[in-house]
Amino acid sequence: MSLGSRVERLPKTPAADAGQPPEVVGRARQLREITALLGQGSAAGRALLLSGEPGVGKSALLGEVARVMSGAGARVLSAVGVRFESELAYAGLHQLLLPLNHRIERLEDTHRRVLRSALGYGGDPVPDSLRVSDSVIFLLRQAATERPVFIVVDDLGCVDRASSEVLGFVVRRSAGSRIGFLAACRSGAETCFDRAGLTEYELPPLDRDAAVELLGVRFPGLAGPARDRVLAQAQGNPLALVELPAALSGPQRDAPADLPDVLPLSPRLRSRHASRVARLPAESRWLLLLLALDDTGDPGVLRAGSDDPKALTALSAVESDRLITFDDTNRRFVFRHPLTRAAVVETSTLTERCQAHSTLAEIRAETPERRAWHLGRATLVPDERVAALLEEAGHRAATRGDAAEAVATFTRAAELSPRPADRGRRLTRAAYLGADATGELRAASELLDRARCADPDLTGSPLTAATAALLLLNGGDGDIDMAHRLLVEAIETGSHGYDAEDEVLIEALHLLQLVCWAGGRGALWEPFHAALDRLKPAAPPLLSACGRTWRDPAGTGSVGRHGMAPVRRDRLTELRGVSWETVRRGRRGGHVRRHIDALMHLCLQDFPAGRWEEAETLAAEGLRICEERQFPFFSWYFEYHQALLAAVHGHFEESRSTADRITQWAVPRGVLAAAAFAGHARVLAELGAGDYECAYRHAVAISPAGRLAPHAPYALWGCMDLVEAAVHTRRTAEAEAHVRAMREAGVAALSPRLALLVAGSAALVAPDDGAVGCFEQALDVPGAQNWPFDLARIRLAYGERLRRMRFVTEARAQLDSAAEVFEHLGARPWADRATGELRATRRSRTGAKHGSVTLTAQEQEIAVLAASGLTNKQIGERLHLSPRTVGSHLYQLFPKLGIASRAALRDALASLSGSNAF
Repeated sequence: MSLGSRVERLPKTPAADAGQPPEVVGRARQLREITALLGQGSAAGRALLLSGEPGVGKSALLGEVARVMSGAGARVLSAVGVRFESELAYAGLHQLLLPLNHRIERLEDTHRRVLRSALGYGGDPVPDSLRVSDSVIFLLRQAATERPVFIVVDDLGCVDRASSEVLGFVVRRSAGSRIGFLAACRSGAETCFDRAGLTEYELPPLDRDAAVELLGVRFPGLAGPARDRVLAQAQGNPLALVELPAALSGPQRDAPADLPDVLPLSPRLRSRHASRVARLPAESRWLLLLLALDDTGDPGVLRAGSDDPKALTALSAVESDRLITFDDTNRRFVFRHPLTRAAVVETSTLTERCQAHSTLAEIRAETPERRAWHLGRATLVPDERVAALLEEAGHRAATRGDAAEAVATFTRAAELSPRPADRGRRLTRAAYLGADATGELRAASELLDRARCADPDLTGSPLTAATAALLLLNGGDGDIDMAHRLLVEAIETGSHGYDAEDEVLIEALHLLQLVCWAGGRGALWEPFHAALDRLKPAAPPLLSACGRTWRDPAGTGSVGRHGMAPVRRDRLTELRGVSWETVRRGRRGGHVRRHIDALMHLCLQDFPAGRWEEAETLAAEGLRICEERQFPFFSWYFEYHQALLAAVHGHFEESRSTADRITQWAVPRGVLAAAAFAGHARVLAELGAGDYECAYRHAVAISPAGRLAPHAPYALWGCMDLVEAAVHTRRTAEAEAHVRAMREAGVAALSPRLALLVAGSAALVAPDDGAVGCFEQALDVPGAQNWPFDLARIRLAYGERLRRMRFVTEARAQLDSAAEVFEHLGARPWADRATGELRATRRSRTGAKHGSVTLTAQEQEIAVLAASGLTNKQIGERLHLSPRTVGSHLYQLFPKLGIASRAALRDALASLSGSNAF
């Protein structure tokens, strides 16, 4: 078994010992690179030194490579450098050769006596290093005659000098042999080992994705803000990623507001890192504390933070001890190891930390947020001046999207608030941000309870109601009516005076608007619009436009263009860059609901634009975020996109079951918008399956034929679906009425894509003498090529019509184009349909003949469809014929083919095909 083959099957399960980092999470690439350096398989004659910072995972990689080599048949000899044994001659060699003791006893006398003396088994004087080295290489080569030998040495820097010299000799003499060598040591560590000519591999920290995976495996319940703080402080160090969360208390893991500036170290990490800091001079420790609490690395902080002009010279001892370094590129001090900063804070006293924060507040007087934060940490008793500064800083953090910092800042402001009313208001703001932006529902609920205890009068405020509604939707049973009632009561009874400048009121109205849209019922909108009309001096333009277009997008027409984003998926392309930037910020721990919203917008664009692979990836990401960050209410939206994608790929049962799951969740909770979205997926699935009757029933359940339902912006997306299903089920009047309704409402003016759907729908209902012109108008809609699936469906319908009108060459051109697009997209059902139509065009100029048997083109097509298993009704829907007409054709062609039942059709048609008559 080769090392390369093992790398692809690396286990992802962490070690059982909570004190040890998982062994292989996120290291597949490094293992592949090490494989290449060692030469695959036995690593015969190859030598490699693995270096890296403490805790980066060197030992884990060594262990994994050793296991692979052993599995490949090599004899693995291992040793670990131990600091207290570093003065014992040949202590490392003793570990390494222990499995070969039986072989030492069988060596000829000279080598046996040398090795026994070196390893302390005999009473002879210890021989010189060269003789020991000769004997060791002789022993290893003998052992390698049976199977390859692979030497693994961990913590090479702590291996005694004598053993290091022997190992260096072995590495230099192993070329061309069946002896491999892999060792690990800390970056920059001095060793007695001769590295000349040795390949060195620096092991980097884990990237963010791997670090997130590691935390998810080891601490699946870790709150998002706590997780983000651990990620930031650990900087990809696996040991830190495992130890830092273990040192947090239960409330600290759950509540972002309870996290300290710098996360505490576990006893294990404290003993490893804090001792190096504790033995520094007091001046050095003070400067390091300023650097640790400021966390910018700005040298100006150190100059301003010490009265001694020569204070910076105190850092020389720190740099020589490899605790910090100066980054010449960015002109900043950097802690060499991610846990050194925590160790500096751990070794300081509370008084020292308060003094340092106070000093930093003075230094950062020109940056209000940082000044307020440092003042908040330096202040231990209630102080309204500091609390007010923190509140302002919290608003700034929230505005720029740093929700976790905003929650922590508002919470600290509340703790320093002398008056209960101020404390309650600030806690409510923290709770709202927690529920809206971080998804930490348990922490948000606790903050809201604390706010109510501090000021019971807050219970009916709009912000309290908005927070409670968010908690209800995501953390409760998702009851739309209850959330609606909470918001409406708070808005109607509040003391805001309907001031349009009242940010809290506007936030509550935005949430009420979302609740109304999700509810999908006209009655829910009435209180919202009543409040909108009472706003003074006028409702904010975006809130007003969105409210009116979300309620009735078709009825609003082109007047409310700014609010049409939820229904105009093509218009969202203009904001695509903004959405992607929001997603990237969300992946780095930014505002969670904005992250989800941006994923929604991108999925909404990707599906009609034919970016189905990206849509599938983003929908999966959305579902994962909803689950991990406690936003289950929005999961249905991403499941809807999965149902759409399953439908167009031909996975009909998967699409139907997903739609059923959405409906079963949505209806009891009053989320009728979700149920309608699920209906849209069902329509598409049934169209793909060729069940036009079922597709029609699902389509009119969303919006009746001839009427564009209000409260249902999604009804516009399926307008052509309804018309197509109606045409195929011979409901000509209903199809024409729906096209008329679209034209009267001016739907085509709302967006280029809707213009394409309206034009395509009009072509579907056009009589034969006007069909060509209507279809050509649809194909000429500006930007039609941007919606490949819709355009290909129109081309397919155009080709079908042309073939029935006997314009075979023209039909083939349209069908070829449609089939190519469907194949590219992976729309299997539509590709098959287009291919079937193309086959029919090749048969339609002359009937099929077999002896005296002649089938008309229509009989041929009916026969093929019947042989595929379709019923008369389904064949009629596909060919625009009545079931009775289909039955009549079958009745006439059975005798021609010499058969008496549908079961014999397939063989009869195969016979015709075999004779080149079909």
